[in-house]
Amino acid sequence: MSSDEEPEGGLRRRPVEPPRWLVLGSAAFAAAGFVAASVFGILWWVAGADGDAGVAASREDVVRVAGQAVTAFTEVDYEDLDGYFGLQKSLATEDLRAQISSAEQTYGKLITDARTKVVSTVQDVAVEELNEREGVASALATVRTEVTRGEDQGSKTLRLEVQLTRVDDNGEQVWKVSQIGDVPVAATSQ
Repeated sequence: MSSDEEPEGGLRRRPVEPPRWLVLGSAAFAAAGFVAASVFGILWWVAGADGDAGVAASREDVVRVAGQAVTAFTEVDYEDLDGYFGLQKSLATEDLRAQISSAEQTYGKLITDARTKVVSTVQDVAVEELNEREGVASALATVRTEVTRGEDQGSKTLRLEVQLTRVDDNGEQVWKVSQIGDVPVAATSQ
C-alpha cells in the first residue's frame, strides 16, 4: 500500500506528535542549558587566564630584577664605588645587604688599587624556579663582561645563578636578590 492510499475502513493513521507545550518546554530547557554552560565556561576561562596572567607577571618581574642584579653585581667602575655598592644594596635582601656592607671596604680597596672597570652586557635571563606561594625564585643568566684593569683588557662570559625572595618594601611586594653566584659546572664522568 502506498502512502497516498487509504487503509481499509477509510481511516488514516496520523503520526503521533508530542503536545505543543512539551516541545516548547524542551526548547526552553535546552536554551537555558546552553546559556548556563556558556556563562560558566566563560567564567572558568577568565579565572584560568587571571591565574596565568599573575604567574606571567611574576616571571617578568623575576627576569627584570635578575637582569638588573647581574648588571649591578658585575659592572663596576673604580671611580664610582659608591654607585656600584649602592645599586647592589638597593636590589638586595636585608641579609645580603649586610654582607655587602661588611665587604665593601675590602673589595673597594682592591678594585681601586687595580683600577678596575667592567662593562657588562646581559645576554639572556631565564627563570629556573618560581614559587609564588613561598615567595622565592631563581634565575639563570648569561652575561658578557669587558674588563679593564689599568692597561690590561679582556672579556669573559659568565653564567650566573640569581636567588630572589619576595619581600615587603614600603607596603609593596617586590623581588630582591638573596644570593648571586656562578653556576656550578658539573663534572662529567667517563
